[in-house]
Formats: sequence, structure tokens, C-alpha cells
Amino acid sequence: MTLEKRPLAFWIICAFLGLSVIVLVLGQTTSLFAYDFAVRLGLQEPAEEVTALGVAMNRAFGAGDTMIYIPLMLVSLVGLRLKKRWALLTTAAVMGVSAYWALTMTAFLLFASGVPGFRLVPGPEYWVVLGAYTVFGIWGVPYLAVRGERLLTP
Repeated sequence: MTLEKRPLAFWIICAFLGLSVIVLVLGQTTSLFAYDFAVRLGLQEPAEEVTALGVAMNRAFGAGDTMIYIPLMLVSLVGLRLKKRWALLTTAAVMGVSAYWALTMTAFLLFASGVPGFRLVPGPEYWVVLGAYTVFGIWGVPYLAVRGERLLTP
């Protein structure tokens, strides 16, 4: 069995989406039902660091991710694999959400610093993840607009 010849961008996009689905299900979906478990996994912040309001915000993002973002990623992965033209639209939507989410969270972390009760001090891992999603989204939308068809052809 040989690997199908696809552009490098196809593999980067699919790997990013596949890994994201796993991490988001563990961190975001889990936070809706067992927030403390998501904290133990290291995928959410404890209430002592972000306040009860921060937990509510994290869970709200978890709801949006579970109902919109994760399904869009799964549909995109299937559509890209099957070479469906509509997958370019769903993947562009994922990339737009990715950049929006990452930039919103970056701004939140900057604005929340110094707010009474908010004690989270983001480490380098936060900036790496937020940077990766920002780059993925900002690179991805123009890539799909200009060269997206390459993802559908061998």
C-alpha cells in the first residue's frame, strides 16, 4: 500500500485538524461535564487561578467548540480525504475560527492580567499553542483561496 501523493499542505492541515480534535475533545468537551478532570489533564485552568467567571468562560468556549468547531474539523477531515470541493469551505471556516479563537484568547490573557482574583500566569506553552492556531488560521484562509484546489487533486 502506497501513500497517496498529496501536497505537503494537505498533510499539515490534516495533522493539525486531527490532533486538534483529540485535544479539544479531551479539554473542551470534557470541561462541560467534568471540569476538574479537564484540569487534571492539564487542558483547563483551575478556578483558583482564573476565578469562577474564568471557569464559566472556559466552559462556554467548550460548548461552542463541542457544537461547532469540532464537528467542522471532523467534516473537513472527511471531505478533504474524499476530495470533496465543499471541504475547502468547511476547512476555511475552521481556519477562520482558529485565528479568531487564538487572537481572542491572547487578548483575554493580556487584559485579564492584574484583574483581582485572576492569578493565571501563562507559560510559554500558552503562547506556542495560541501562536500555532493563529498562524494556521492566517496562513490557511489565503492558501485555500489561492491554492485550495491542489488539496483535492493527486
